[in-house]
Amino acid sequence: MNSRIAIAIEEHSNGRQTVAEHFGRCSKFKVCELAEDKSLIKTEIYFNPLVGEHNGACQLPGYVKQFNVNTIIAGGMGQKAVTNFLGFGIDVITAPGLSFEDAFNRYINGELQGYETCNHGHHH
Repeated sequence: MNSRIAIAIEEHSNGRQTVAEHFGRCSKFKVCELAEDKSLIKTEIYFNPLVGEHNGACQLPGYVKQFNVNTIIAGGMGQKAVTNFLGFGIDVITAPGLSFEDAFNRYINGELQGYETCNHGHHH
């Protein structure tokens, strides 16, 4: 059975794409569909409709759920968003500081797993 992963993306002025440090502030989500052998079937792009709205992170799990993903990868994520994803049956992985390519390759090689909730002293 195919699996689908969503990676929260932050775009930089030099064209580089990295895993968004703050899930709720990502500019877009890259959704990658993988075959059973982990080969890439297709990639879809979905823009974050709540980009720039700090309190929007708690609403984003419902938005991402509609992409039928099994896993979400972000640099950091608050506990409420993590709880919402887990409630939808979506695995959460935090991978701060990685490029999109690094995160994708590490995921398909089984090197990324688990999450740490971010705590920046503000509400998510």
